[in-house]
Amino acid sequence: MFKNYLLIFWRNMTRNKVYAAINVVGLALGIASCILIYLYVQHELSYDKYFSWHDRTYRVVNDLIVEDEVEKASVTHPALAPGLAADFPEIETAVRMINRNKQVLRLGEKAITVENTFWADSNYFQIFDYKLLEGNPKTALQDPNTMVISKDVAAKFFDDPMQAMFSTFRIGTQTYKVTGVFEPVDAAHMRPNVLTSFSTIPAEVRQNFRSNWFGTNSYTYVLLRNAGDAAGLQAKLPEFVARRIAPARGNTTERVELHLQALPEIHLNTDYLWEAFPVGKKSYIYIFSLVGIFILLIASINYMNLATARSAKRAKEVGLRKVVGANRPQLIMQFLSESVLLTLIAVLIALLLVELMLPTFNSLADKNIPSGYFTEPGIAVTVLVIALFIGLVAGSYPALVLSHFKPADILKQGQTPTSGSALFRKGLVVLQFTISLVLIIGTVVVYSQMHYLKNQDLGFTKEQVLVVDIPSGDTTLVNKMPVIKAELQKNPNITDATTTAMIPGETTGVIIFNVERNNAMAEKTMNSIWVDYEFLDLMDIPVKAGRNFSREMSTDLENGFIINEAAAKALGWEDPIGKRIGFSDTTAGKVVGLVRDFNYASLHNKIEPLVIMLAPQTSGYLMARITPGNFDESMAHVQETWAKFAPSHPMDYFFLDDSFNEQYRAEEKMLTIFGYFAALTIIIACMGLFGLASFTAEQRTKEIGVRKVLGSSVSAIVVLLSKDFAMLVCIAILIASPIAWYGMQQWLQDFAYRTPVSVWVFVLSGLVALAIAILTVSYKATKAAMTDPVKALRTE
Repeated sequence: MFKNYLLIFWRNMTRNKVYAAINVVGLALGIASCILIYLYVQHELSYDKYFSWHDRTYRVVNDLIVEDEVEKASVTHPALAPGLAADFPEIETAVRMINRNKQVLRLGEKAITVENTFWADSNYFQIFDYKLLEGNPKTALQDPNTMVISKDVAAKFFDDPMQAMFSTFRIGTQTYKVTGVFEPVDAAHMRPNVLTSFSTIPAEVRQNFRSNWFGTNSYTYVLLRNAGDAAGLQAKLPEFVARRIAPARGNTTERVELHLQALPEIHLNTDYLWEAFPVGKKSYIYIFSLVGIFILLIASINYMNLATARSAKRAKEVGLRKVVGANRPQLIMQFLSESVLLTLIAVLIALLLVELMLPTFNSLADKNIPSGYFTEPGIAVTVLVIALFIGLVAGSYPALVLSHFKPADILKQGQTPTSGSALFRKGLVVLQFTISLVLIIGTVVVYSQMHYLKNQDLGFTKEQVLVVDIPSGDTTLVNKMPVIKAELQKNPNITDATTTAMIPGETTGVIIFNVERNNAMAEKTMNSIWVDYEFLDLMDIPVKAGRNFSREMSTDLENGFIINEAAAKALGWEDPIGKRIGFSDTTAGKVVGLVRDFNYASLHNKIEPLVIMLAPQTSGYLMARITPGNFDESMAHVQETWAKFAPSHPMDYFFLDDSFNEQYRAEEKMLTIFGYFAALTIIIACMGLFGLASFTAEQRTKEIGVRKVLGSSVSAIVVLLSKDFAMLVCIAILIASPIAWYGMQQWLQDFAYRTPVSVWVFVLSGLVALAIAILTVSYKATKAAMTDPVKALRTE
């Protein structure tokens, strides 16, 4: 029986090549898209599950509460890890990591800037069991001046990464022996390149770490003996804070709260500041999952529509089969088998498409999903289940319609049953274009928001600003900065140069200040940055009241503060100049200047209170404004100056506008991927529309011939065949617009500054979809209208 089904399936495929191609290609594109989205979602949900003990590993995070304002920090006190391990027997081990940021690694004469370097406790690999290609995980970080590096870092210095073992690198003036080489893990919320032993830190600094409950610079992780101990430990943390932290911090009004975060949940479920790496967004998981389902649905609708529309062509076949004894279950089985077989062919093509598209998709999504994924049993089973599901769902309605035909009606002269419900088919077309339009409108809104963010007045000028990393730990180079700045400005195209501890777009520091309120001093948590004298001038940030920092005012270095308008408003200062502000009651300085609010952070957030402090010699960044024109000459001068004064440090530079826009990288990725999928949905929908138009033209061949004989023009016939489809698209526009508006309003809530969703977005998107649909139908309609009417009427 199956052999007979297979033969009939093959005959129908070869006799109806256009419809078969539309179905197979549409399903293949839909399934390929679904697989890619599945791989993306699976990758996002797999973060940190590589580690053996991820189910009982937790990160401890820190909430600092002042006057009901909460600062949520992913970093904690360096004394926390040993304190927790000592006080709670349910903790098997606790580990600290301190971010060293970028460091210059030197091996002989070769020097390379390496990002993501960390100090780490000696028991680091007891929690994070990376695969060590070389070295002993128990002892690799035990001794002072030792380091463990990733295979990727080792490959930058050696042809064979394993040759890095026991080699000696220099970071600044310190030397480190490589005691391990590990295989990096892509799907982890922390992705270090270099781990240096915590015992290398000077003893007096480590001693301070044991008792310092003020500074928060350490990522703290605990491994519990049992996964079920988390709730009990969380309940004990307030008592730990009251006993250990509060007394050490003294008489302050701020409160500290500690919370446990399950390791696998950090990547998608965190809103804490100072994450070492970009985190994901759970909303994108939902969005892309829905997109995958929608694309599959559109492709399945194509099959259902075309199969149902063409059912009349197979009516006599069904009638004859029933006459010779075939029952309805057998006919349903036949048509479902055909549907599943067609879907399996589409799956094979989809797998090939995924292999071809995966590198591009990885680049767009900034992922590293390996090829050969389908060899994994879980994915292989998932793909098979998807194929069977699509085959059964897509083929169910045609199977039920075709098997329902009565042989007497079919075989009676002149009695051919209707080819399925026309209303049902029209409803499916409306559904297809509703989904496509929602995605198109969403893409346009995301693009508009990205354009709005990039062209928003930030309160400073970010263009033409070169930023050079100042390597941390080299005090000699930091002391040379005034000379370097003067040398840079000898080039007439470099108008300003300054140094700063941070640049706009980075997470600022948060400090508890003592501020004057009602003739008394009170605590207030505010964002803070440390800058040089020329920072405000270089960034074109105007001083609204008071003055800028001045070299002529020696008190500015210790006691001068500049605040923004948001800070003045939050503190209730109508005239902030001269108001007292400092780090304690005894060291209070004065506000010397008020600057206009500027977006020093992402436009996801509103402008918050900011305190600007003077630090003319600090590690961080060297910034220079370069005028347009003679760019190559200006850059050559910068590089020559850097090589002259910092010959042992590679010049690591970027431009401020690129760095600032990097904050919206996740949205940019979403826009690109969303755009591709939106285009794909409209292509698949139009393929189905083309098939239906072809079938309609075929069914109305004689009508078209008669109309042409009676004098109808080609344009009139095209309008006749196209208007019904155009009406369906118009209905889809009316349905899709409010759905897309609501969805985009929810997405825009993530931004403090957002573009209005105007009517033109819906009008433009609707016109684009309508034009594409009309062009698709018109091609076939024009071809049918231009056919010689003699051919159409010859068989009448």
